[in-house]
Amino acid sequence: MFVYKKLTILLVSILFLFNNCTVLPGINKSPNKKNPSKELETSEYSINDVKINIIKINKLSNEEINTYSENQFNDLENKIKDYSEIYEYRYEYILGISDSISIDLTDTDDLDGVYKIDQEGMVDLPFIGKIKLDELTLKQAQNLLLQIIKSFYRNPDLQIGIEKFNSNKVYIVGAVQNQTTISLNEQPLSLIEAAIKAGFKPGSENKDLGTSGLLRREGKVYKINLTNTFKNKDEKENFYLKRDDVIFIDKNLNSIHVFGEVSKPGIYFPDMNYSLTELISSAGMNQITANAKKVYVIREKFDTFLEVDVFQLDVRNPVNLIAGQKFKIKKDDIIFIPPAEITKWNRTISLLLPQTNLFKSYNPIINNGLRTYREP
Repeated sequence: MFVYKKLTILLVSILFLFNNCTVLPGINKSPNKKNPSKELETSEYSINDVKINIIKINKLSNEEINTYSENQFNDLENKIKDYSEIYEYRYEYILGISDSISIDLTDTDDLDGVYKIDQEGMVDLPFIGKIKLDELTLKQAQNLLLQIIKSFYRNPDLQIGIEKFNSNKVYIVGAVQNQTTISLNEQPLSLIEAAIKAGFKPGSENKDLGTSGLLRREGKVYKINLTNTFKNKDEKENFYLKRDDVIFIDKNLNSIHVFGEVSKPGIYFPDMNYSLTELISSAGMNQITANAKKVYVIREKFDTFLEVDVFQLDVRNPVNLIAGQKFKIKKDDIIFIPPAEITKWNRTISLLLPQTNLFKSYNPIINNGLRTYREP
């Protein structure tokens, strides 16, 4: 049987630690860490066991900034993949049910006219009968008709065209402004054009909208990222859509929390290349009340146990904004700009914890907001 204790135990521990530990601007030593491999379910971990690394951005080399800016998790999900069957696809309209084609046979008007492809995928031609054209391109349909008509006409000269485009559609659903069905015609439709029709806006901060998702084509599923596509990281990502493609865009999960002495605190939903300098500019740092010497980025380290990196940028010198421009923000980062007065860690963390996902990735230690212990 399990006995549950509320997350407030963790909050109290955090407040106790930072009340008795140190002040945010002067942290020199990280708390000791326990060995996570020993009895995870029975050991009691608290904020006292969190390792905190203070890193000054304006003292980092370009190479170090690039290392910290590498978005290992997002890149895994959104990097350009070798989807040759998607990127190398050459668009052609595929004839289908309810399409109408025109036929013009030189030297005779026996077959001239417009014919609708029926529910069986066929057209019914005078004197010849039914011919299946469903699933064929216009060129393939013309070649097939020529082969059949040769049995009835000598040296036929046949021209065909598409009069009505009714069968080819693509679908954009999910976290987009306008979930929509788009009809295709002889002109290819690119991913960017389709996204615009669905009301996609690059850089939107609307948390109900998204930037990444899935493409379902012919029984296969591919990961896509519209931000990459619009930024032209690689032109091949703006591929052409095919009949029956379904694009599903998920909600924007790349949230960033901004607190402190800014005019627009809250949750931001930036793209993958949002820099710290850009975020400070967007949030609007209060130049009167903010401690410009200490702009913090708090980042949980998911590859180690109970550890966070706290990056610090001094923006009093405008030159340091260049370093901030090179430093890229990652999803789940917490940006905190303290007031001019010295601010203690306990005040900072108590402000952040209820509103962010900091330290919520540790299970079974913390599960659904509750501490879990096993009865002896």
